[in-house]
Amino acid sequence: MPVIQFDCLVPDSHAATLGESFAAAVERLIAADKMSGGSARHTPSPTVPEGVEEQLRSTYETEHGREPEGMGLHRYDIEVEGLSGSVNQLTMVLARFLTPRAELPKDPVLLMREQDYELPATYPWTVSILR
Repeated sequence: MPVIQFDCLVPDSHAATLGESFAAAVERLIAADKMSGGSARHTPSPTVPEGVEEQLRSTYETEHGREPEGMGLHRYDIEVEGLSGSVNQLTMVLARFLTPRAELPKDPVLLMREQDYELPATYPWTVSILR
């Protein structure tokens, strides 16, 4: 069974709520028969490869213009069982909890510079798909 593993820099005061959001999404997917089973697990202060936390902190500071005070590293493991669809697609849908959706213009010429409309991640993150 695949596991979508997000490692995120999150304010410690929001970490449990974010975990509940992932768990609620899994429950909705099961109720809608998009998955046959699954779960979401939150792990505070996980062990990550060297440099990952520093990179997330640097990303936050660059994108938000301030230091990530009160933020800690948190892991969210989403177990996926019997998914009807792509694990990669589900990963990007779940990433919406971490990065806001950008409002893109309808003009195809303006869309050629899509990166101009991207928004910084609310919570900087990395993701791995474990099989």
